[in-house]
Amino acid sequence: MYLSALRASAVVCLAAFLGACSGGSDQVSTDDENGDSGQPIISLSAADNSVLSGGSTMLSWSASGADSCSAAGGWSGNKDDSGSEQTPALTQDTQFSLSCSGPGGNTTASVTVRVNDGSDPTVTLSAADTSVDAGDTTTLTWSSTGTDSCTASGGWSGNKNTSGNEATAPVTANTTYTLTCSGPGGNAMAMIEVSANGLLSISWQAPTENVDGSPLTDLGGYTIYYGETSGNYTDEVSVNNPNATSFSVTLASGQYYVAMTATDVDGNESAMSNEVLKATL
Repeated sequence: MYLSALRASAVVCLAAFLGACSGGSDQVSTDDENGDSGQPIISLSAADNSVLSGGSTMLSWSASGADSCSAAGGWSGNKDDSGSEQTPALTQDTQFSLSCSGPGGNTTASVTVRVNDGSDPTVTLSAADTSVDAGDTTTLTWSSTGTDSCTASGGWSGNKNTSGNEATAPVTANTTYTLTCSGPGGNAMAMIEVSANGLLSISWQAPTENVDGSPLTDLGGYTIYYGETSGNYTDEVSVNNPNATSFSVTLASGQYYVAMTATDVDGNESAMSNEVLKATL
């Protein structure tokens, strides 16, 4: 895509990994180097996966790459792309579903909360932080009733007391922690996911000439724009290095639409490049 600057016009192309930009074209690419489809990504969990009859629990969810979300099953109505909500009083096993749609399609996630009469074992598992910077740790806290042994799996392992707390190992990727406890009435399990903020990495083809074909001699740097919705860039970062051809920024796990502009030494800014969809890694 051509970029018309205020003073010095330049051609800049984000590496779409599907071929170079075609000169003068306004085509937008929504594929990243991994060929991701861009479908919404949903995380939905219940604070307690088993409650006594008449009890309730807290649902928590987040969705990236979504324009709208709606609930079904044990709850209903339109929902924000992230939040938490107390369930109504439950008298039977209930499934809660969340469907979200976005430019890349539709995704549905669900969680089931069991109801017991007091004889079944119960387990609760929580994290002090459910989102951490990659390499950081968080503390897991759990408790159970009607159990005499517990075993961890997923992001941790080993036998655990029937209640306690424990720091995780450094979290380098989205990680699910599972705790299964057993007692005379059977088994109960709880899970929680901790997401790791990752790197959004992009690369581009540096401009070498103005749109009139003359050599580009006053390139000053770039401005990178990104957001969770196509064409709606809610954040930006400046790269004050005309020789740069790549850049990384730490963001919450998810998918982001990215475009960029070139700037000359006087701060004049070109038009937007093509757009690409990238996921944090």
